Amino acid sequence: MRNPKPFTVFQQVPGQNVPKPLFIIHAYSLEQARALVAAKVAGVTIVVGPVSLDGASQ
Repeated sequence: MRNPKPFTVFQQVPGQNVPKPLFIIHAYSLEQARALVAAKVAGVTIVVGPVSLDGASQ
């Protein structure tokens, strides 16, 4: 089974060259990480359930 990769979310700070890290999201792809971050920023509750190895919900 694949392991999720960490993706760090940064915020640009006015007057500084280096962005500030806000939080880390663990996801299987960049697209999934972007969707999770958008939901987190919007305040949406995310429910994750178990998934079988063939990808179908149990």
